[in-house]
Amino acid sequence: MRIAVLILLHKWTNQQQRLVEFLAREYDVFIHADKRSQLAIQPDSPRIHFYSEYKAYWGHHSLNEATLFLFRQAARIGFDRYLLISGEDVPLKPLHEITRFFAATDQEFFEHHAMPRAQWADNGGFDRLDFFYPKVLSRGPASPLANKLNILLERLNRRLLIPAMRKVARRPRLPVEYWGGGQWLNLSGHCVTQMLAWLDANPWYERKFRWTRCSDEIFFHTLIFNFVQDVEVCNDHLRYIDWHSGPEIPRVMRRSDLDKMRQSPALFARKFDVNVDPTVIDALYADLAEQEQEPAAQRLSARSTACC
Repeated sequence: MRIAVLILLHKWTNQQQRLVEFLAREYDVFIHADKRSQLAIQPDSPRIHFYSEYKAYWGHHSLNEATLFLFRQAARIGFDRYLLISGEDVPLKPLHEITRFFAATDQEFFEHHAMPRAQWADNGGFDRLDFFYPKVLSRGPASPLANKLNILLERLNRRLLIPAMRKVARRPRLPVEYWGGGQWLNLSGHCVTQMLAWLDANPWYERKFRWTRCSDEIFFHTLIFNFVQDVEVCNDHLRYIDWHSGPEIPRVMRRSDLDKMRQSPALFARKFDVNVDPTVIDALYADLAEQEQEPAAQRLSARSTACC
């Protein structure tokens, strides 16, 4: 079982270095760093592949471009499973258990919901597709003045441009069923090979998403459900994420969250910030080190591979 882990980064601290070095013990790790970050990472392992090709803006199609770039780079080598995570993730299960989990199933794992999705504002997510969202409206690290300008432009877009477009014309949608969900994907080699081949033959699909908002939560889901054949998808992204407790959305994990994460069947958790609580990160890696020392006979998978 050959596994590639794809990571989208915008910063490189001890936290991200620790994650990459842990994963590279057994997996190939393909990293894309936001070009604006000007990170210059020097991989010290042949399993670590570093790129910085795109300026990756929050909510912008550039996130799809960076993700597709990583899939294409990894697919040149060829893997049985591709896992897309962020630099703010931490594994909850040791690598041997993650490998065993995927070796036992051919399913694709990602969160997915038919659109319009009740939990999403703005017409169940369709406003993201129906109206133009130029790059200037995409957030990212910026000066206080630039952030204020961004907020002003966002308000003008929502209060003037979009209402006017509702009366005049919407961008035409594709004649497909739209699906959306979290951007974190766990795809089989079969799925990725088909996905990339179909995109190569149909470049219009990617162009259709260039002026959308947060399409990283729609692009791959809609593509797989409509244009990838012979796959079985499980509605589970295999991540522990707290969208409810706050104060951040999603919550940045603290030591008080340890018991919940330890009891979770998820393979990874997010998100973490060494500047908020480094002790929870230390505790999870200590757990992983302890589990790696367990005799093979005592290693029990916490999750069934059957999709529910």
